[in-house]
Amino acid sequence: MDFLKAKTRELAELCRNYQKKGSVVITGHDNPDADSIISAELMRRLLGAFSIECRIAFCTSPDNVTLRDMRALGVWNDDFLLGFDADDALLLVDHHKSFYDNLVIGCVDHHTTPPAPDCEFAIVYKASSCGKMIYDMMKASSVAGDEEEKLALYSVYLDTQSCRSSKFNKTDAPWIEECLSKHGIDRDAIEKMGFCLNSPCEPIDVISMYAYKRYEFKSVSASTAIQIDDEDKGWESVIESAVDHLLKKTRKEGYALWAFVVNKPIKSRSDIYFIKENGIV
Repeated sequence: MDFLKAKTRELAELCRNYQKKGSVVITGHDNPDADSIISAELMRRLLGAFSIECRIAFCTSPDNVTLRDMRALGVWNDDFLLGFDADDALLLVDHHKSFYDNLVIGCVDHHTTPPAPDCEFAIVYKASSCGKMIYDMMKASSVAGDEEEKLALYSVYLDTQSCRSSKFNKTDAPWIEECLSKHGIDRDAIEKMGFCLNSPCEPIDVISMYAYKRYEFKSVSASTAIQIDDEDKGWESVIESAVDHLLKKTRKEGYALWAFVVNKPIKSRSDIYFIKENGIV
């Protein structure tokens, strides 16, 4: 906690100094998922506790499932999609590599994939969610309340398939149980939301681009992921069509590799289709 308290003060001072020069904007990765949006909101509240006003902005829209859930939690604002100006300084959450030309002053992320952060301030380590990391920063600085704790809890459920994925930090389990009891949250309801189940009725080009993430390390690669109820037989032909669509996209746009992840959270399993220019590997 002492480490996080010190790092939080360092971040607050950094943002305060940059505010004297212009605007500081908090942003998540492109096509932000629930954790990116919740992390941005928690970071806004954290900096606000230090009298630092920052706005949240994204240049690309969340998918339909994410919008549904974020509106249900009351943390989505359509103004988030106004983007940022060329002279805005960016504070990244839930990612540590920006593909925009703006100055990046810092990042907080639970993904440890290369490349390493290249900014003045960075907190990057494996955690159940970035939202949980920022909540821990708030708690270390004694500025976290019940609402922030609940948002952190939802960020974990929504980013770990209801605590079933390999990303879930098992040391968070006692905290999870305490939160569910303390806030009177229905376990079945939050688990269902955490599964983020997709519908097979959406267009193939929409289904194939859920949870899009781009990676640039020597060459450009990407990943997308969907969550399905595998007892719904309608998914079989849909997945086949989605893989074919992504193969064409990989060839057309020159991706080195595309990983299409089909998560089946109810049965705690996943199928991964690795797509290259010459086919499925």
